[in-house]
Amino acid sequence: MCVIISKEINNKFILAKNRDRAYKPVLEVVHTILDGVEVAYLHDITTDWSEGMNEFGIGVVNSALLVGHDEAEHKIVKKGGKPGMDGVKMRNIIKQKTLKDAIRSCLMFKGKSQLALKGHTFVSSPNHMISIETTSKHKPDIQTHNMKSPVVRTNHGYVFTDAGYTHGIKYLSSKMRKISAEKTIERTKDWTEVAPAMRKQYFERESQLNMRRNTQSMFTSSQTVMNLTDRILQIELFQSKVQEFKGINNQLPKGYKPKIRILINKVDV
Repeated sequence: MCVIISKEINNKFILAKNRDRAYKPVLEVVHTILDGVEVAYLHDITTDWSEGMNEFGIGVVNSALLVGHDEAEHKIVKKGGKPGMDGVKMRNIIKQKTLKDAIRSCLMFKGKSQLALKGHTFVSSPNHMISIETTSKHKPDIQTHNMKSPVVRTNHGYVFTDAGYTHGIKYLSSKMRKISAEKTIERTKDWTEVAPAMRKQYFERESQLNMRRNTQSMFTSSQTVMNLTDRILQIELFQSKVQEFKGINNQLPKGYKPKIRILINKVDV
């Protein structure tokens, strides 16, 4: 369960995400070159999930609509199952040099549209943001957005109302987290305030309705904020919700001058 947002703030275009997990992940930040493109991304070592940006200011975030699998993924891997292909798909998107190619990679993987990344996906450059909503039952809905206004997606279908959570407390949680994020980010005046704004809790500490989740079954383990304009990847780690953070895995060639700056903050509120 996650919250993803996009917003231009003082001429800085931002993608951000609250990443909710049912397990404490082992994380690292990978800074490397993929097919000649410098990339930096958060990597969940357990499930191979990845999310980040590249030297051209192209970034991607995703929020699940296949919520049952998302909740059980860690258990599947722990029992000997292989991680899904979504991490590979995300890295394939991140390494693209143009927004057009990144969008194409969202819609097709290994030449097959049925293997495309599912859920809510924001793929953006510093000048244009595209949202893609798709499931195994729905053809992709693709929209271009006004960058001045916040765009938020959680875990219910926005275009496809039968996708993701559709009823009960989890559906209410998805709706309330979306509304809270829209109102909070609309008031945010500086991009460095995005992460604290997205963890503001409007309800009781363990309420499922909060943007920053803190329940026994689901909790926010990290936040990702990408300043695509200035090529900055900021990772906020909730120390008590992460099993281990292995640091920055720097795979850049010796003597290479990086174009992406990485900021790591360890917090617990």
